[in-house]
Amino acid sequence: MKHIKYNYIGIGFWSGAAIYSTINMIMNLNQIIQSKILNYNYIITGVAILGLILNIILIKHKKK
Repeated sequence: MKHIKYNYIGIGFWSGAAIYSTINMIMNLNQIIQSKILNYNYIITGVAILGLILNIILIKHKKK
């Protein structure tokens, strides 16, 4: 039998999306002020972009 190789890069994406959605849903259910939710969204987006840049750097470094 062949062993199935899983692409573990996608696991981080989907788990991050699940955490983001859960926290956003809880904040909406608690009727938190919209500006605080937007600040949270900006912070998460910034962290995601930083992670993307670091992943691109690591992929290029690994190929060398």
